[in-house]
Amino acid sequence: MPVTPVISGILGWTLFFLGAAMPVYIVFGLIGLSGLKEITRYEGHDSFYYRLNPVTKIAALFMVALATSFAGLYLGLLATGVILASYATLCRGKEKFKIGALFTVAVVWGTVWGSVSDRLSFLLSSGLAANPRGFSIFYYELTRIFGEEVAVSGVFLMALILVMTSTPSSVMRALKRIGLPNPITFSVVVGMKTVPALLEALNATTKVQLMRGFGTRWVNLLGPLYVLAAAVLALIPSLIYLLRGARNTAISTGTRAFGAYKTRTYITKSPFGVADVVVLLLAAGFLASSVIL
Repeated sequence: MPVTPVISGILGWTLFFLGAAMPVYIVFGLIGLSGLKEITRYEGHDSFYYRLNPVTKIAALFMVALATSFAGLYLGLLATGVILASYATLCRGKEKFKIGALFTVAVVWGTVWGSVSDRLSFLLSSGLAANPRGFSIFYYELTRIFGEEVAVSGVFLMALILVMTSTPSSVMRALKRIGLPNPITFSVVVGMKTVPALLEALNATTKVQLMRGFGTRWVNLLGPLYVLAAAVLALIPSLIYLLRGARNTAISTGTRAFGAYKTRTYITKSPFGVADVVVLLLAAGFLASSVIL
């Protein structure tokens, strides 16, 4: 039985805020800025991913990203589950596995809910029994979008593995071997160094605001929103703090004659072994299976 327009509007806004609040709660309440910092910076360790050649990880990332255009629901779930499970082999693997799982839920929830919440509101307001075909279409769209977003979250997880297990200099060397010009490689390396530093500055500034009483006049249930608001207020001061170090970066690159020559030499070489071949074959197999199936 259809409901009134007022109830339909209330239902629609309730579903909208529920979909928007859940990713915010996961990212700022469960993961936190310190957790985001943990999965966006390199930490030395001696396990499988750390011994891989950065070129292998970049090639595997490219093939996984390409496969997401063809992967179905079950194949995308399998690939993302395997990549997420491999987080347990990283430095402090249990913690990073937990953060990776929460990050995946936040990405999938936010994108899927944003795509289907308006249709769900329409179906509930018109009555599911009165619109069985519409419910079938909604279910098909839900499963399709869910499968796509799960596969896309696997790409994010693979990109984070590259960041967490490769030094900026090794990534620069790998990008140069691929043939990318110096400005692009330099931008990537600066980004790998800047993002963790920005998150660390945001985390410190946010905690200072909370210690000084920011958000104490509201209920504890809104804690993640306090953190989000404090992070937004801390963004400009944190950027100013980081930009103060830009002069040191310019001096550092100048003393190393960065960009003066088309080619560069490196002290160490990244090995290419059997593990690299296995990873490339697995990534190629996933890409072929996604295209064929």
